[in-house]
Amino acid sequence: MTNDDLPNDEGNQLDNPLRWLALVMLEEPELPAFDEVAQFVGQNFEDAPTMTVAGSTENMFTCTVGEYTAAATLVPRSVPWSQLEGPCATAWYWPAAAEALREHTAHVLVTLIDEGGKSVDKSVILTQLVSGLVGTSRALGVFWGPGRLVHPAQPFIDQAVQSTAADLPLFLWVDFRVERTDAGSTRLYTTGLTSLDATELEVADYPGPPQQLLEYAYNIAHYQLCQNKTINDGDTIGLTEEVQVVAHRGGSMFDEKMEVIQLEFQTHGG
Repeated sequence: MTNDDLPNDEGNQLDNPLRWLALVMLEEPELPAFDEVAQFVGQNFEDAPTMTVAGSTENMFTCTVGEYTAAATLVPRSVPWSQLEGPCATAWYWPAAAEALREHTAHVLVTLIDEGGKSVDKSVILTQLVSGLVGTSRALGVFWGPGRLVHPAQPFIDQAVQSTAADLPLFLWVDFRVERTDAGSTRLYTTGLTSLDATELEVADYPGPPQQLLEYAYNIAHYQLCQNKTINDGDTIGLTEEVQVVAHRGGSMFDEKMEVIQLEFQTHGG
């Protein structure tokens, strides 16, 4: 992809987590017809807003989705591997990501124009539109711009259609990165919550199982979004009868200038 492939000459969209952008990687350079995409969305998402085409050509269409404007543009060449290599390497949930996505020959650039409104609502609409494109094309995978994540095609649809307003598809939107530390414990940090108007989470040192940490962080992230709650410095969050978390607002372990929520886990009885 060159800068000319991106609308409005915004060539740094892939590097900006606040842009409402996704890429659908294709086996062959063919854009599904708008009517097919709209039909797929209507059949699979009960809460989907009305989609109306505004203009279309063989290689692109623009449309209104509820109160938002979106566009899908076919780019008849692959995404430069430098844009996908990092997300593929860190996609622990998709070990075959690099092998699968190296086979793509074209992609669809999907954009949602930011016209205000709630970020969660915009994420839902972009997710539904991307699902429609994936479900009506020979798609190999999806790059989700705000979280810099890659996903296999069918699992993207599966998670999207199962989501509800009370059960958001956060694993599609947010990178919950779990890593082993040199000391043998686990750390976690998120990418993508900022684009949802929430605060990124970090855990510098967790002695328990990585899967347990992932579940705790997911629940806290979901709490921020669904309850529309601001987690303040010093707040205590009960996770189970035995485990609670104290939230500290401070600089990220990677960038002191970026404020994150640092989670300190505590168990009753010490």
